[in-house]
Amino acid sequence: MTISVRYEHANDLKFMTEFMGLNRSEMLRELIDEGRKMKSIELYKQGKVSLGLGAKIARLSISEYIDLLKEYKVHINIDVDDAKKALEYARMNL
Repeated sequence: MTISVRYEHANDLKFMTEFMGLNRSEMLRELIDEGRKMKSIELYKQGKVSLGLGAKIARLSISEYIDLLKEYKVHINIDVDDAKKALEYARMNL
């Protein structure tokens, strides 16, 4: 995949790669992974995704996702449908 980065953002990326001690590809992968997690948290807080779908977007297990939500002090709202979906997702990923 090729990503075009505007000049001012390229400087930010250069700073981050030097600061973190990573090469450009590693830094971009890390930023994308973190962005995926943050977006899933935002969608979960807005009620747009279930616990299971949030975990899938974040590419985490349900328990890892619950830990992530707790880390960011997000209220975990689980209803019966969420619990069923979470169990289905967990069974599919065993």
